[in-house]
Amino acid sequence: MSDIITIDEQLLIGAGGHQATYIHPRDQTKCIKIPHTPDDGDVRKEMRYRKSCAAKLERSRLVTKFFGTAETNLGLGYIFERVLDYNGKTGRDLKEFLPKVKPDARTLQRIWTVMLNFKSDFLHENIAIVDTDITNFMVQEPAPGVYRVRIVDNIGTPVLIPLVYWFEFAAAWKARRYWNRIVAWLAENYSEVITAEFAAQLKAQ
Repeated sequence: MSDIITIDEQLLIGAGGHQATYIHPRDQTKCIKIPHTPDDGDVRKEMRYRKSCAAKLERSRLVTKFFGTAETNLGLGYIFERVLDYNGKTGRDLKEFLPKVKPDARTLQRIWTVMLNFKSDFLHENIAIVDTDITNFMVQEPAPGVYRVRIVDNIGTPVLIPLVYWFEFAAAWKARRYWNRIVAWLAENYSEVITAEFAAQLKAQ
């Protein structure tokens, strides 16, 4: 029996500039990421971060779990926790979750609660991220009406000497900096939801 995992396009969740993500054919709670090129720099960066900060990431509420690699018919695959809602569906990324038009008061309050909880977790964990692309953040509904944000991609840092891996004060400084970039972008692009008043509340001091 071959140990190679066979993946077909029906299992595709989505594809980005560096890799494609598929549902694991043998375990629906996991996904497999296949880099477009075997020696992808983003993958190496993330694996370096996961190795250096393994204990921190094991405790993380935000970052999805990593389960190692496996050979597939599409090349070497990286196996991760799949962000699933209580109904078995893949969670939505933050871009899909946030409406462009002003929602009703109840929905708006729910969104604000999700974002405030995200802020709390992000600034508590001080996860290193590479950019502020909100498609790297997924909103999971593990139980009806219960939401949490997860980080699924672009963690780590490309710098040669990553101080954020070894010094928590550096990680905290960078986390605040990137968080405020996220808030500023959301306030500009989702102004009906992330109002100026709420953006001021979200901003890290």
